[in-house]
Amino acid sequence: MLPAYLILLGLTAVWGFTFPLVQEALRSTSPMVFVSLRFALASSLFALLVWPRAFRLNRSLLWKGAVLGVLLAGGYTLQTFGLSLTTAARSGFLTGTLVPMTPLFAWLLFRTRISLRQIIAVLLAFLGTAMMSRPSAGGFNLGDGLTLLCAVSFALQVVFVGHWAQRENEMQLTWLQITVTMLLAGLCVPLEATRLTVTPLLLVALVVTAVLATAFGIWAQMRYQPRISTTAAAIIYAMEPVFAGLAAWIILGSVPGPATLAGASVIFAGMLLSATTPSEIKPEIP
Repeated sequence: MLPAYLILLGLTAVWGFTFPLVQEALRSTSPMVFVSLRFALASSLFALLVWPRAFRLNRSLLWKGAVLGVLLAGGYTLQTFGLSLTTAARSGFLTGTLVPMTPLFAWLLFRTRISLRQIIAVLLAFLGTAMMSRPSAGGFNLGDGLTLLCAVSFALQVVFVGHWAQRENEMQLTWLQITVTMLLAGLCVPLEATRLTVTPLLLVALVVTAVLATAFGIWAQMRYQPRISTTAAAIIYAMEPVFAGLAAWIILGSVPGPATLAGASVIFAGMLLSATTPSEIKPEIP
């Protein structure tokens, strides 16, 4: 089970490091154009790599892939629009609210039990994210609202991945999610003021997000998240704003302050508590 924790933590680091990269790329293109191009590249690449396994589909897989794709598309679309209207810090905090939402949705939909240690771990992760991002600075705006809805969508996606993903369907569900997201993002392009200026930074952002954060990232989530509890996975994903802050420090020269470092420590404590909770141990998936 430890490899699953480490791989998902590494994946979360990749997602976090894309925050400043995407924010800079949005200077050259509109949000939905970026999302549609990102997922089109990821869908094509993944299909080529796993051909023909990705296309061995049935009605059940199509239904599950469509639901996961809608949730994934909703999360990325709302997050990208929100990121263009609010700060990266506030976006990181509000996206992090998926941590308390995830076990709640898991209980409501599948009656998944939550232990006291899990509840404490979730609260620590949520508190750490709030400490990092200082959401009280400034009023609640449209970007914040869109990002909060993005957290709902991502939380539901995490819950359904934990319930549906299996070794024999991970390739198909990965490709379906990516492709549905591409199609839905494409349909949203006419709803925005479309703009696209091809720059080296935009190309780098597209390749990094498509290959590492999407094609590899979604497959890794499908492969390794079911090996741990849904709550533990959500807490690991709460490290995303921590890595986003680290990326802003490295890439943009934005030095993290004491509140950021303290919040990161609290989130990490919650993750360790979740990882060492005996009731969360699940049998290894071969």
